[in-house]
Amino acid sequence: MTGIIQERQQQLAHARHAFAGGGPLPVHLLPPPLLRSWQRSRQAGLAPREAPLLQPRIARPSPPEHPDDRRLARCVQQELDRLWAAFGGRHWTLFCVNAQGWIVAQREHGLTDSPLLRSIQLGRRLRESHLGTTAPSCALADDLPVLVRGNEHYLDHFAHTFCLSVPLHGLEGQVLGALDITGNGDRNAALLLDYFRQAALSVENRLMLECRPCHLLALQHDPRWLHTPFQGLLAVEENGRVRAANRIARRLLDLPRRGPLPTLMLEGLFAAANVHQRRRLLQAGAARRVPVSGDRAVYVQYLRPPVPRRGSIAIPEAARQAGQGSLRAQGTRAVHEAMQLHQGNVSAAARRLGISRTTLYRKLQQGD
Repeated sequence: MTGIIQERQQQLAHARHAFAGGGPLPVHLLPPPLLRSWQRSRQAGLAPREAPLLQPRIARPSPPEHPDDRRLARCVQQELDRLWAAFGGRHWTLFCVNAQGWIVAQREHGLTDSPLLRSIQLGRRLRESHLGTTAPSCALADDLPVLVRGNEHYLDHFAHTFCLSVPLHGLEGQVLGALDITGNGDRNAALLLDYFRQAALSVENRLMLECRPCHLLALQHDPRWLHTPFQGLLAVEENGRVRAANRIARRLLDLPRRGPLPTLMLEGLFAAANVHQRRRLLQAGAARRVPVSGDRAVYVQYLRPPVPRRGSIAIPEAARQAGQGSLRAQGTRAVHEAMQLHQGNVSAAARRLGISRTTLYRKLQQGD
């Protein structure tokens, strides 16, 4: 550490013990999230000199049981692998926690001899009341990227520990978990923060891909950012209702940053576009510039249609009843079933059957 950092670390160590005894902290000594965590740790009865409650290592940790945790682990694993290739090592561990602090995914060095790192394991819960101030607990509590370095931890035991966490957000903008790197030593915090923020966006985009019953659209003011972690994503139901938007899309379209989206139809969202532009929103092709309001516009690209559930294929009822009537009769029944299912919406019925609207019209006329 440089001389300035060492001096600050010594100041933190003295201030922490005075604070634990009921004294005040110097103004601006800690960022607000860390100050609140120190206050919670003191209220929980922790003393800086006491040892943290570290759980013993288990030989074979169990995978997550809850479906939401399994989905989060599945979406985060690729980013953990990439971050580990760049920043991993014997004295470091990377992991993801859910909103309650349970570790659902991890990358670690199998030969680490650090008691702290060996206790951080898949299936374990990181409690602030057991460990004092940590980056994951602060990131979850304040919904902010958090760095906790050395004596910024509340317990003396972590005086040489570095940890950085960024929050992960779900489909409604809620805090879903946090992505963390923890180790013994020091790292370039600004560099890590850039990489971890980008990784968090990638994880959230994969969570959007889990909206399997929905159409998926990408949007950005600058088309160069499409197909990157910085693209906005919209999940749109078959009837045109916008079901979910990632945080980039919420900013681009001035939608609420948190909570469920209001009842919003795709056509209403792009009301400034003409009929032809709105009709092409759910059609494959290159990115198209679409007006949003006034002189604002975004580039929109259709990514994929609704995806059937795993292990199943969306086959119209008439097509499943093989052998009942001629092939033409089966096709006619399939068309009428699709029209009935979508309450006469020709575009939605055509997308379900995988045919154009012109072909659907022709089949309807043949069936009359």
